[in-house]
Amino acid sequence: MKRLLSAAGALAALAVLGGAAHAQPTLTAGKIIAVFGDPGDFVVQLDTNGSCGSSFFHIQRANANFKEMTAIALTAFSTGKTMTFFVVSCAGDRNITSHGYVSR
Repeated sequence: MKRLLSAAGALAALAVLGGAAHAQPTLTAGKIIAVFGDPGDFVVQLDTNGSCGSSFFHIQRANANFKEMTAIALTAFSTGKTMTFFVVSCAGDRNITSHGYVSR
């Protein structure tokens, strides 16, 4: 029983430590000034820098919502609406996004 409790305690500690290693997504909103059909990603340039330091936001082709995010970004660009990205990681100074939305 002691080993089971020790193992459970160790797993709980790892879960807490593992959770601390993942940063919470940050939000960045701005007007789209350019879009790029990069071979690996769809890249959006906002008039605002993201948490990683640049104004470039990458929508990765491997994301399950790639087509939807690309459509939302193109809608924001063509209508001049504000685009908000959830930045989940950085690749150098580039902002890697998970999802986002368009607003007035």
